[in-house]
Amino acid sequence: MLTGHADPKVTGASVEDQGALTRRVVDSIPSMLAYWDSSQRCRFANRAYERWYGVASASLLGMHIRELLGPYYPLCQPYIEAALRGEAQEFEREIPDPKGGPPTISHANYIPDVVDGVVRGFCAQVTDISALKRAERAHRESEQEFSGIIAIAADAIISVDADQRITIFNDSAERIFGYTKAEALGAPLEMLVPTRLRAGHRAHVSAFAATERGSVSMGERSVTIHGMRKNGEEFPAEATLSKLVVGGRVVMTVALRDITERRLFEREQEILADAGDALASSLDYAETIRSIAGLVVHHVADLCLIDMIEVDERGHRLMVVHADPAMAETCERLAALPIGRNHSLARSAFETKQPQLFREMDPELWASVARDDEHLRLIEALNPRSAIVAPLLSHGELLGAIVFASSRPGRYGTRDMAFATEIARRATSAIVNARLYAAAQRATKARDDILAIVAHDVRTPLSTILLATSLLERQLARGGVTAAMTSVQTILRAFERANRLIQDLLDVARIEGGALTVERCAMPSRQLLVDSQEEEQLLAANASIALHIDAAEELPAILGDRDRLLQVLENLVGNAIKFTPAGGSITLGAESRPGEVWFKVEDTGVGMSSESLGRVFDRFWQAGRAERHGAGLGLPICKGIVEAHGGRIWAESELGRGTTFYFSVPTAPFDQAS
Repeated sequence: MLTGHADPKVTGASVEDQGALTRRVVDSIPSMLAYWDSSQRCRFANRAYERWYGVASASLLGMHIRELLGPYYPLCQPYIEAALRGEAQEFEREIPDPKGGPPTISHANYIPDVVDGVVRGFCAQVTDISALKRAERAHRESEQEFSGIIAIAADAIISVDADQRITIFNDSAERIFGYTKAEALGAPLEMLVPTRLRAGHRAHVSAFAATERGSVSMGERSVTIHGMRKNGEEFPAEATLSKLVVGGRVVMTVALRDITERRLFEREQEILADAGDALASSLDYAETIRSIAGLVVHHVADLCLIDMIEVDERGHRLMVVHADPAMAETCERLAALPIGRNHSLARSAFETKQPQLFREMDPELWASVARDDEHLRLIEALNPRSAIVAPLLSHGELLGAIVFASSRPGRYGTRDMAFATEIARRATSAIVNARLYAAAQRATKARDDILAIVAHDVRTPLSTILLATSLLERQLARGGVTAAMTSVQTILRAFERANRLIQDLLDVARIEGGALTVERCAMPSRQLLVDSQEEEQLLAANASIALHIDAAEELPAILGDRDRLLQVLENLVGNAIKFTPAGGSITLGAESRPGEVWFKVEDTGVGMSSESLGRVFDRFWQAGRAERHGAGLGLPICKGIVEAHGGRIWAESELGRGTTFYFSVPTAPFDQAS
């Protein structure tokens, strides 16, 4: 039964038991507990001091705190003094291990003991937080390591919370998407997804969060996912989405890779494969050009222009194609315009043999290219706003150029220029193959033509020889000596014609095989003209053509083979006689040039077109086929002989105004000339 008065004996015993209990409790606490009076002397301490400092709690009673802390007293003195002023203190301090082990990190609380406004001392509680600090340090180092790995990852690493708001956004994510961390953190993940795909994307992520799967891959080759950069540009991507449950909350992380470059490379390889098939489908030159243009506008451009360099080094536009069929007539009109190097969008490639990128083209550039108002109107109608010009080069020789043009400004960049150059390289191979095939076809036809010509030309003198021999036989039988001599002369002339044809064929073979020999010596230049005039005068007179010399009396001596050079002049004069009507004239001339003498054979004949002029030195080729004038070997032989002397030969002509052939021969060294 409880009453309001306690038994004194029981109460005293209980107090003693409570004191002992309190002491045991306090001594079992791992933190150091002590009371220091206003003079900074210990009035109470638990047994933790023995574990920390190796000093029994009883030994601390009456000890000044300076004695306990030793050299660390000055560090704690400001906190002690503040506590004795009645100000509670809380701080951390590193305490050395008296046994030489790792230091102890302590967390201290100094609680003032204030009675009636007077500070009688303070209670100190010091807790060992070393393990906590080591755990915090390890966690901090782990986070730093994780952050370092995340920072240097080539892929975008993005974490989101359960609300799909961004919590981690690494450096690669900044680079790929264009947002800074400050802009991205806390923002919804869907801002990185094209608007049309956001609803489906959010549902997909939510569904994944609700499943037990730890990760899922997106954007495999069969399915492409898309991201959206800050500037609104979309790009293809591959991504892996993972999920962790941390402290009861779901954290999802996506590792995303921008595969724009890979997809571009794959697309380029597909186009190049198509190009190989298309360009290999025909060896016809015109068909090859059409295939190239069609390939370009199908895959990489709105407009394709192909300009070629012809043998006279002038530009010739072979093809203009637009992706829009409605532009076909405009393309045809532009292709029909005669152009020069300065009036082509490809002029930069003609000048430098290097590809050129026009990120943006404006009307001012169009006007600088156009040759006239009509040309400018056609360019404006096609509206090229961005372009790449890629030269067509074969072993350093410029064959032409391809223009890849788009109606969109800024359409092309540096990577596109490299790709266009590769297309041009493959197109060049196809063009070269087509030209070689065409040349082979021409050579085959020329061979067939020359066989027919040789058969005819050899048969004619042989027939003459046969008839003249039969006649000679009858004349000799009748004793007609004079008539017999006429027949003998006819036989000799026929033999000479056949022999000349055979000799020409042999010379061509020697020239083609690089076996033509010339025996050079010093000789007077003008005398060569005089000798040629004497040999050809009768032939010219029989054709009613005047043959005269127009050259200075004093000309440098040349170093050459007299017989071979007379053969050149004979061929050129004979050629001029064939194409000069009666009453015309032929002039043999020469003039001194540095290190060489230029010879010329000028006639007043029918002349040649520019097309014929470009082929005049081709074997077996003749300007007119209606009336055949020999086998077509004279001029190629002239070229071979002149080049064997180290000179060159060329022609100038105009229809209706005659033709002039020039060739050069090196002058003789001074000691040989004298």
